[in-house]
Amino acid sequence: MANSSFKYHEFATIEKNGSSQNYNADEDSFIEMFFKCLVYALIVIFSIIGNSLTIAAFKLNINGKLHTVNNMFIVSMAAGDLLLTLGSTPERIIRTLTNDQWLLEGNFGVFLCKLANFLEKLCMNVSIVHVSMVAIDRFFVVFYPRKKIITKKKALWFIIMAWLAPALFCVPLLYYANLDRTNGKVFCKTRVFFKNWRSWYAVFLSFLVITLLLVVMLYAAIAIRLSRKKMPSQSVSFRNRIGARLNIRVLKMVAAILFAFYCCFLPYWVGWVFCSYFVYSNVCSGTYVFTSIALLYANSAINPVIYSFFNINFRVGFRFIFKKICTPCTGKKTRPHRREGRQESYVIMKGIRQAEKVYNGELRCNAIKKVGSGSYET
Repeated sequence: MANSSFKYHEFATIEKNGSSQNYNADEDSFIEMFFKCLVYALIVIFSIIGNSLTIAAFKLNINGKLHTVNNMFIVSMAAGDLLLTLGSTPERIIRTLTNDQWLLEGNFGVFLCKLANFLEKLCMNVSIVHVSMVAIDRFFVVFYPRKKIITKKKALWFIIMAWLAPALFCVPLLYYANLDRTNGKVFCKTRVFFKNWRSWYAVFLSFLVITLLLVVMLYAAIAIRLSRKKMPSQSVSFRNRIGARLNIRVLKMVAAILFAFYCCFLPYWVGWVFCSYFVYSNVCSGTYVFTSIALLYANSAINPVIYSFFNINFRVGFRFIFKKICTPCTGKKTRPHRREGRQESYVIMKGIRQAEKVYNGELRCNAIKKVGSGSYET
């Protein structure tokens, strides 16, 4: 079996029988470099804007409906995506322009080499754990709708562990990554110095397979449960029927997040397997390498679009932030207490009950309820 001399995404040299076989030796043309840098730059722009808006919207919580367990996991994922974009993509652009060479030497260059390796794998592992936690949360919501199994306090501890555990697992990368000088050129490599990298990768790949199977089983169980469960009848309260429909919408959002995640990450993982343990020229080619890495980073830019498309409360926050940013330009004042995107309707329930007076002098009638669309976001 061939012995790869460095990380999967470097793909320059595969050592075989003491000689070096080069799969990506040809330098990219100017057009290829420009295209690759343009793709990475667009990913950086959209990822920074989208994930920053997601975190800011959650923090502001304009309509008071964003601080839920599911959204806590989503915002933590957004923080991981933002860290991956800021900590790894610029380094990727520079390496594209320098044909994978490392520009900085000395202690600072070694530090950046270690940090780039550590952050990339840390964010990948954090995303995998969060995807599993989101699926588990939806499973409990569907199967135990009357119980609050994962509270906000528990979710916070889960998020902390979802960052600490991958950080500990990626410590070997932080320790072994270093600069390697070959033919007068400097490269940032890990496997040359990490003798047990195959064992580390085996644990990582096993973790990937286990989490993938877990997510598939959980969503299969959710799909079966929802297919057997009848929609709430007219006798059920309007609030419960609205809650059931909104729960379905949240499930669709989570399904879209999972689908995008595995579509973007699987090509990269396939490359790891076939370029780390085997050698297939098609998979280890420069075109496949760039495509798989670009998809990996693109997931960070896709997720905020999914949040905005499926969750009206995130859209409310995004619109408020945009209006606040544009206020100096237009001169209009932003109203923070205005609830955007809500259309109030009156629903007349069966049975007329006696109206009661409330403290502010208004009348409250149990037979007539004022319901704001989107008020019961899960």
